[in-house]
Amino acid sequence: MKKSIVITAIFVFILMGVNNCGYKLAGFGKQIPDHIKTIVIPDFENKTTRFQADQFITFAVKEEFIKRSNLVLVDRVARADSLLEGTITTFDVKPLSYSDDASANLYKVTIAVNVKFIDLKTEKIIFKGTGITFTDTYEVDTDDFFSQETQTLIKIADEFAASVVTTILENF
Repeated sequence: MKKSIVITAIFVFILMGVNNCGYKLAGFGKQIPDHIKTIVIPDFENKTTRFQADQFITFAVKEEFIKRSNLVLVDRVARADSLLEGTITTFDVKPLSYSDDASANLYKVTIAVNVKFIDLKTEKIIFKGTGITFTDTYEVDTDDFFSQETQTLIKIADEFAASVVTTILENF
């Protein structure tokens, strides 16, 4: 019992020493100004022919901000301190390999998105990403091509959201 208390005390002192020496872990930078408390994220504009790509991307980004930040998601620009807007510029599906019967069985999905995070109080752009691209593949072993494509889109949307929100919040 006493040994665990001593170990805990040593650990606490080490943490206090690291905290007080000015050392800071990478990824914990502060990019968002203190006056920003709310964010509005309108539906991303979809300039592709892929139906619902905007819905999957927008939903994933909103969920990631709710999960990872202290910002309150609001429904109108008039109520927001900040704005995250985006445009899906590319949704491309290409076959990568074919089965013996010459039908495609492996596809590559590529999505490119432009995104901008704006401080509405100062009208400054805090973050701007152009042509942010994510790619994934999926196999088709049934006639359910669109279901596989949708699942891949959801996966890419989640990866995109995690990457963009991390970049905005942690100043990577």
